[in-house]
Amino acid sequence: MENGVPGALQRLRAADILHMAGLTAASLGQEYNRTGTIRGTQRQGDRLLGIVELPPGIDPLARATDEQDVPLQDITAAPRSYTVEVELTGATSWHSSCSCDESGELLCAHGAALLYRWLAQPAGFEPRIQPSAAQEKPVPRPSPTASRPSTAREALKAESLPNPPANNAVRYSPDLVNILVQIGLGELRGIAREYNLATNGLSRQQLAEQIVRAMKQPDVVRKVATTLEKPQRQLLAALSLAGGLVHDDDLRGLFERFSLGQPAQLQRALLALQGKALLFRVNSFNADLLARNGGPGDLLDIGWFVPAEIRAALRVFVPVTSFDPEQPDEHKGLPRVQDLPPLRILADLLLVARALDGMRIEPEDAWPAAPASEPEQPVIHPNTAGSSHTALLSQPKELASPALLEALKKKVSFAPSFLRFAIQVLLLAGIVQRPEREAPFLRILPDAAQLLLGSNQAEVLSDLFKLWLQSPSVAELFALQEDGIRLLCRMTPLNVPLLRAGELAEENADARRTLVDLLAQAPIGQWMQFTAFSRFVYRLNPLLLQRRQRLLPAPHWWLEAETGKVLKPLHLGDWQRAELLYVARLIMGPLHWWGLCDVALSSQGRLLAFRMTAVARWLLHNIPLDLEIPDEEATPDTPEVLENGQVLLPSSARYWPIIQLFEQCAEATGVARSQLRYRFTPQALSQALSQGYQMTRLLEVLRQLVARSPQEEGPAAQLLARLERWLAGYGRARIYTGVTIVEAIDTSVMRELTATTSLDEYVIRSLHPTIVVVKPDATERLSDELKRRGQSPLIYNEDLYGSE
Repeated sequence: MENGVPGALQRLRAADILHMAGLTAASLGQEYNRTGTIRGTQRQGDRLLGIVELPPGIDPLARATDEQDVPLQDITAAPRSYTVEVELTGATSWHSSCSCDESGELLCAHGAALLYRWLAQPAGFEPRIQPSAAQEKPVPRPSPTASRPSTAREALKAESLPNPPANNAVRYSPDLVNILVQIGLGELRGIAREYNLATNGLSRQQLAEQIVRAMKQPDVVRKVATTLEKPQRQLLAALSLAGGLVHDDDLRGLFERFSLGQPAQLQRALLALQGKALLFRVNSFNADLLARNGGPGDLLDIGWFVPAEIRAALRVFVPVTSFDPEQPDEHKGLPRVQDLPPLRILADLLLVARALDGMRIEPEDAWPAAPASEPEQPVIHPNTAGSSHTALLSQPKELASPALLEALKKKVSFAPSFLRFAIQVLLLAGIVQRPEREAPFLRILPDAAQLLLGSNQAEVLSDLFKLWLQSPSVAELFALQEDGIRLLCRMTPLNVPLLRAGELAEENADARRTLVDLLAQAPIGQWMQFTAFSRFVYRLNPLLLQRRQRLLPAPHWWLEAETGKVLKPLHLGDWQRAELLYVARLIMGPLHWWGLCDVALSSQGRLLAFRMTAVARWLLHNIPLDLEIPDEEATPDTPEVLENGQVLLPSSARYWPIIQLFEQCAEATGVARSQLRYRFTPQALSQALSQGYQMTRLLEVLRQLVARSPQEEGPAAQLLARLERWLAGYGRARIYTGVTIVEAIDTSVMRELTATTSLDEYVIRSLHPTIVVVKPDATERLSDELKRRGQSPLIYNEDLYGSE
């Protein structure tokens, strides 16, 4: 590990050491890496450090060798942890130390686990710096067992985003001054002259600071860029659109796919861009700086990056092939244009959430087995694991089951693809709560309607979008199975999948973010032909779905359209059979549902073109969104009252004032006919009145509803009469203090008492035919009159807490 940089050569060295470590140690190390917990990972120079924690049921003894295996009955039930340090001293030599007391010349299973973790997650090894250096505290991740937020807004804010915002134009921002001072003084003066800066009498540090100040001036950068030749400008634009950082091999492929010239011209273009500080080589120094400033975890020591200042100044846009949706095709006719009103997804999410509320999850339904934040192991199809050491990946448990989708389709008229997406977003945000063992029912937060349709819709939309964009998921990847694409993974000789937990979800999230970053650089409001755009995506990044697989000698997982025929993304034909479908589904599906783009489809449902909308300007560039909601023609003008007295309201921000009334005064009872359903009960009205809500506005809405109804005595009129009768009984209470209550056993006794005593002279009010309120001084006189007639009334004295 030269200068502490996790490069490809050093990874190969670690792989060779694992091959020499012995079969048992390497196998156990791979298993520990897969099932155990490795924390505190650090690297210092050529040394790797970490703590390997093994759960109960995993062999904690590190002395297993090829000649002697530890018996199964010797496995302890208690978890154990080991402190490990491995130093790579050469291509086939190393020194290791471990708290399991294994010899330093032999690599124990815990050391093998540490190397396997480094090969899989190099970004997880923090550089070990001196104590005096400034260190940033890591952002704490929420515990899966933490208490759930009490409101939907708190649930959104409680979710921690594992990555920066979507716009890739500001993702990498290393310290350019420290990078420039590593360049020779002569080269640094040449760069300064390109920016028309004075160089006489300035030190290297001063020159670097002046160059960085000039690079932060867009006009100066654009002037320098105009001095480039056309292939050099095209290469710089391609690198900017590719995210600003590429591996050396990817750079050569990029140069060839865009036909920018011969290999010799590539070297000349790189030197020209370097000479103007428009492009930097990732070396053993600045790779570490990039990694600390939010760069990707798989940076290699042979690569190139374009600084964020350069990309922001040049403002490179995705090339567009225009499309006219009003121009009919000779054979297919006019395309079907689908556009959604801004923020429509929030109303649809509320509709799905209300449909899920109270839905029972049957015991035989494996969904949802675990929180979405916990990565799952891949599910292996039982009929595919065999001598070929490959297996077919089945749909993971984190995706909604077909039974749940079928039950939802009976309540709301959405496609299954949107229902899967909506369930994923609602669970991520905490709006829908997973069922517990004691209560296998789905629940939603009580203020879900206020969150999704209230006054902060734009902010909520942004929070939900970022949460979805950054969250690892396999949803879009496994959606390719609907097009006949199968996902397979490699197995060990013991039929253990090489995929680690959550690996597919992370790769899918990387591909999703890469595509969104690219679309952030597309023009707003201009129709783009999808065929031309997809071809550009292939030239720019053919390894869209399998970017991490290039680091491995053989891929851990791959795609197949036909049994036994692996789809190779570097071949355009194979790319169009899988990655092209992935891009099309992402644009027609989640990105269209979020409102980022409108789509134009053929009569067969194939994506022909798309355009970015004003919502994309808000979500991807933080430009304020105009929240004026257009009228929705398909929405009924008034609420609908059913025969049973329940009311249906459209789930729409346009109806939020009325929905808010019903949220305050009625009970939400799910959905019906793809609308929100409410029911009025005495308990709901009583609770609303006790909270200070006025019913005047509610009665006005119902009276208007009755006036528009063709039936004079229809369901609306009956509901209004019922509510008026209920409200007439509320709020009328008389409080009596310092009085006496006289109660008889029945009405005949009360009549006899009235006729034989002076009770009528003292009655204040009759509460019931057998109960009257009398003056306090009547107690003694009435008691004496009854005793003279041989009767003894039961008297309860509040002050004495007794009776006589």
